[in-house]
Amino acid sequence: MANAKESIEMINEFNTTGYDSFRQLTDISLKTWNQVMEAQINTVSSLMNTSMEQLKLVSEAKDYHEVVRGQMDLTRKLGEELMTKTREAVEMSQKTGEEVRSWYESNLATANEQISKVAEKAA
Repeated sequence: MANAKESIEMINEFNTTGYDSFRQLTDISLKTWNQVMEAQINTVSSLMNTSMEQLKLVSEAKDYHEVVRGQMDLTRKLGEELMTKTREAVEMSQKTGEEVRSWYESNLATANEQISKVAEKAA
């Protein structure tokens, strides 16, 4: 009976550890998803703001040269914003990769410990 009890406790520990591990990975994924959605909303907002500024420029410009200069300024500004957003996306991707790698290494170490315990008991 002691062996059955030990086996049940070991299975329970595996299940608890597995659930905690899955929950951690889900938390990382959810946080990343939220960051990606926020970044996309901000990018679309920037694009919409630039479109509105272009409409305003065209409707208020006094001549063709003012429109061209305004378009060049808006294009430069939008390009800089998009480059900044691209850098932020790369940084977020790297940070998420580091979090997942850390999660994986931690869980691999935990799994190795549990397997070692089982092997010791079996021996």
